Amino acid sequence: MDASSKLLPLLETFGWELPLFLLAMFALWFAKGVYQARESFHFHSELTDRDNPAFGTALAGYLLGATLALSAAFPKTAPSSWPELGQSMGWFALQGGLVALLMGASGWILAKGVTPRFGVSLEMVRDRNLGAGALVAGGSVASGLVLQAALSGNSDSPLLAFRDVLVLWAAGQLILVLGARCYCMVARYEVQKALEGDNVAAGLSLGGFLAALGIVVHAALRGASSDLAGELMVTGVFSLLGIGLLLLSNGIAGRVFLPRANLAREVEVDRNTAVGVLSAACSLSVALLLSRVLAI
Repeated sequence: MDASSKLLPLLETFGWELPLFLLAMFALWFAKGVYQARESFHFHSELTDRDNPAFGTALAGYLLGATLALSAAFPKTAPSSWPELGQSMGWFALQGGLVALLMGASGWILAKGVTPRFGVSLEMVRDRNLGAGALVAGGSVASGLVLQAALSGNSDSPLLAFRDVLVLWAAGQLILVLGARCYCMVARYEVQKALEGDNVAAGLSLGGFLAALGIVVHAALRGASSDLAGELMVTGVFSLLGIGLLLLSNGIAGRVFLPRANLAREVEVDRNTAVGVLSAACSLSVALLLSRVLAI
């Protein structure tokens, strides 16, 4: 097959999918608007007037999470006629609106469930707390992965699809909060106190853990059916296994990569950003490998 015979079908597919791409960009803008509507501060002021790195990090993670979720709204096969395109755009618009609303709700749930002692948004705006921004970014990516998996399920009907997405998303959020609570329990320092103290290393470590757990939950939920009881049981088992392995990996990372240092002390006392990045990378590495096992 020569190059031209490959290029023409590709251009035709691109032409039919271009309206969906433009609709996706609008949905991403709408998701950003939902995020802004639930916050009391002005986005433009934080990004340009105050040059706030904490909010910039949080917003970047939020947009990435929303994009991951929106990617599941594209049809499995490209439309090839105007009626198919109209139907695809209508279904995409519904899913895009749902993604925007659920991403906004996810941020609220994680803020209340993971850091109930203080306001994450207030920390980002008042103190320009980059650790809080990293936590929000990691949680947003995790929520986006959960939503992507929920939207990619194989439901028995459009009505059941709506129900399935809501249930699987809620289950995913519960797992993320549970995982973060477990992380805080086994950490050899007060995670919330460290975050309140503008500790970037602590925010990177916990944010990376949340993103990694999102990868595991995504792998467990991907392709779920309308048999919610069975799907939730499987997801719960694999998610608990994932939480355990992720927590274990953090301990192993400290022994292997920092044999002469105390990882908890490096994060809590020395505020060692490099160690925070290393901890996040270890969590993500374990999650990616585990998601590959779940895909078999």
